Amino acid sequence: MVRQNGDEMNIWKSTYMYNTDAWKFISEAEDRSVDVIITDPPYDASLDMNELRRICKGHIIVFCAPENQFFKPDEFAFWIKTPSTKNFSKHIGRFVEMILIERHGDTFNTDLHWSNYTGVYNDHLLRQVHPFQKPAALMERLVSIYSDPGDLVFDPFMGSGTTLIAAQKLGRQILGCEIKGKSVSLTYPAVIHWEME
Repeated sequence: MVRQNGDEMNIWKSTYMYNTDAWKFISEAEDRSVDVIITDPPYDASLDMNELRRICKGHIIVFCAPENQFFKPDEFAFWIKTPSTKNFSKHIGRFVEMILIERHGDTFNTDLHWSNYTGVYNDHLLRQVHPFQKPAALMERLVSIYSDPGDLVFDPFMGSGTTLIAAQKLGRQILGCEIKGKSVSLTYPAVIHWEME
């Protein structure tokens, strides 16, 4: 279901996408209403970890720049990005992004190949539709390890929807927020595509 300006479109009973401010949405969410949070917020933002912990029963997984870690995690992982020529005008390039993992509960699925547990990943984007998009393989790995089939995976900063698509593909329920309408218009057809397969 996509909610935008009061209009609703039901696309699947366990799929919900909201074109809204994440913090407004989270403030109205019930306690312990999602099973896991996997998200890639704007790196210059601040996160209200108390609110994220309030609504989440399980793990909280957040991408960040090394110089702006949102919280002290239980675990670190790293994504080695494909080098590009963008964003060198104000600082040196960043080819590594951190993944902060705050663990809550026992979910840690160990049925993948050992290489999925190294904590250092170099997955590549096959097709980029959003400037801060993460590779599908990376998001599928995180969803597989830190959630179970049927869990509700929440991405409060869904951007292009890669987390939601990965979660849906792996049999999880999905919930996402994005304040930018253009991103939601890109995400909606991609999610529909996976539902139809």
